[in-house]
Amino acid sequence: MSLIDLFRQLSILVSLPAVILAGVAAAVIVIARDWRMALFAYALLSVMLALLLAQVVPPEWALLQAIVGGLNAIMFYLSAGQLRGVQRGLPWAARWPQMASLSSFRLLTVLLAGVAFLVGRDNFHLPLLSSLWRDAFLWLMLMGGLGLALHEEPLHAGLALLTILGGALLLLYTLTQQRMLVGLMEGWQLLLGLAIAYLALARGLPGDRSTLWEA
Repeated sequence: MSLIDLFRQLSILVSLPAVILAGVAAAVIVIARDWRMALFAYALLSVMLALLLAQVVPPEWALLQAIVGGLNAIMFYLSAGQLRGVQRGLPWAARWPQMASLSSFRLLTVLLAGVAFLVGRDNFHLPLLSSLWRDAFLWLMLMGGLGLALHEEPLHAGLALLTILGGALLLLYTLTQQRMLVGLMEGWQLLLGLAIAYLALARGLPGDRSTLWEA
């Protein structure tokens, strides 16, 4: 048995755990204040999505999701690392990233969204998706929307946008399995990651830009 065949068999065996871990990772992206925890959750989400997508597209195509997610996580980590040296000596309120809401408020919002999800998920009918994949799709879209609503700084908002895109991939790759479409979507995720990393750097630089260049 080749490595690709093993990956496909593994993806089938761990469908339910992969969906649960992907859902938890999406919730952590919304709730977490620490950017390291959010990046770890995004990396975990990318791996779980790759396992799930391997059930509907060739495994080597699905692995692109994990690779692109890993590259994006590295870019975000490097962007945050460049800002740590600039932000030494600043008061905590002035440090990047700044949050649009408190962690306790975001946790309560996710819990309320979870209750609404459990109550209303059966009202959504997606004939081409199994009930498990339907739940994964709806939860990722819900968490991504909450992340965009509750975060104002680029990193967390960007991770929320990538979560929405990950949920869309579950539906899109089920509808069609075209190689060009897979390449375009993964390339789009990488370009989006570059834009998020740039915005994180631009937003995170405190004070007058000219003084930074002179230093």
